[in-house]
Parts: sequence; structure tokens; C-alpha cells
Amino acid sequence: MKTYLDCIPCFISQSLEASRMATSDENIQLKVLREVMKYLQNLSFEGSPPETSREVHYIIKSITHSKDPYRHVKEQANNVARDLFPYLKKIVKNSKDPLLMAVKLAITGNVIDFGTMNRFNVEEMIDAVVKGEEIDQWSYKKFVKKIGNVENVLYIADNTGEIFFDKLLLEELKEKKLTYVVKANPIINDATVEDAKFAGIDKIAEVIPGDIGDGKSAPGMLLKHASKEFIECFNSADAVIAKGQGNYEALSDVDREVFFLLVAKCPLVAQDLETNVGKLILKVNK
Repeated sequence: MKTYLDCIPCFISQSLEASRMATSDENIQLKVLREVMKYLQNLSFEGSPPETSREVHYIIKSITHSKDPYRHVKEQANNVARDLFPYLKKIVKNSKDPLLMAVKLAITGNVIDFGTMNRFNVEEMIDAVVKGEEIDQWSYKKFVKKIGNVENVLYIADNTGEIFFDKLLLEELKEKKLTYVVKANPIINDATVEDAKFAGIDKIAEVIPGDIGDGKSAPGMLLKHASKEFIECFNSADAVIAKGQGNYEALSDVDREVFFLLVAKCPLVAQDLETNVGKLILKVNK
């Protein structure tokens, strides 16, 4: 998915938010905004939004000298989701179709996101799922058929907090060989190896960083910046699940089947998916 003009205000707003999380010094915050706007002046709109975010957040971290501006909110998200997890497990266990419920709740967890300007109430979204909010049945049937006939699954993660919702689905797939992909470096509130271990995902899946760990990560798995290990897994996996808007933006045009699980939080992503903002999305690209 390419970058649009409407992405620019979002990059600037996110830069101010991140710089304020990193420092209370308004002079440094102003310097961040000026450098980000300078970078955006020469932006190529052919690249995906995660590619731009990769550079924007590197500027933010370099100027503020903060390796992880979102660390506090990431910890909060993980703690809240950890406390919700037993309740979520009970919902899955008591449902008529545990796999379907785990898929819908995994998607619902995608609302825990500081990478978008639109924010949603996760508890309200959970209630909507429990009351019967639906996902595309054609895509779900294709997902069930695919998952039923594979041995190894590559699961590309998105955000902290959300990883506990992922765990619900991973546990439903525990008979498979599972590889769970996170970021090598902190980027917005995306999950890292440390976060996956906090959620206990390393007990049910092999956890790997997907990018090359050169100090920059993107809020979406960019193949040109991916590690050799990730590329090998991506090409050889029987099935690939990709969570969140960033991974949809980065991977929607790749030449292999990918099951995308996300909440449409951005009008541009919703437009690309031909849906409405706030909808639960399970989409396969082939």
C-alpha cells in the first residue's frame, strides 16, 4: 500500500506525541518536528507508510536520545491485557466455535495501537465480539481450510498488549509448528522479543525478530529490511498470518498468500479494504 497525502498530518502528529513521551523539553520537541517536516518535504509517495515511519521514528529517537519513547504505555498495555487474559480465555473456551472466537478476539486486540490517530475502547470492542460481531465468512472458511491442512504457521505480530490476544489464537493452533515474529528494535508500541516473552508466547511458539536489527524498525514487516531468517520462514511457511494495519500496508502486495487480521483504524486503510473504520477484518490477499 502506497503513502498518501493524508498520511502526512498523521506522521507529524505522531512525531509530536512521541517526542512528548520522550522529553518535556519543548525546544527538543520543536527540533523533532522541524527535522521530521524537513524529511517529509522530499518524501517519495511510492513507498508504504511503514517505510516512512521507520525513518520518522529514527529521527525522533536520535534527537530525543530515547531508545523507546513509548516504553511506559507499552508496559501499561501489556499489564492491562495480561489481566484481561483469563477472561478472554474463558470466552474462547465457552464459545460454540473456539477457533472463530479466538480469531475475532485476536483481531479485536489490534485496537491497542498508538500508531494511529483514531483510538478505540478495547473493552467495548470485546463486548461487541461477544454479542456476535461478525467477520467475513468467505475469508474465515478459507482460513479454516488452510489451517486444517498445514504443519507450520508464521504469525507476524503487531503491538504490545495485543500480543495477549494473539496468544488466544496461537493456543488454538498449538498442534502446529508456530513461529512468532516481532521487531528487533522498539518502534511505536510494536512488540519485541522481550514483550513476547512477557506474554509467555515463547512457550508455545518460536519467537524471532523479523528485521535486521540495524537500529531501525518499522511498524510493519518490510521485506527489504527483513532478516535472512524471516525471509526463509516467510517463503517456506505453509501459512502466514499478519496482524495489524502496518503489516497490511507493508505486505498487502506481496506475491504469496497472507491472511491479514486487523481493525481498520485509518480511513485510507479502510478505503483500500473497501470497508468502514472500526470494522474487524480477516482478509486473504490471494
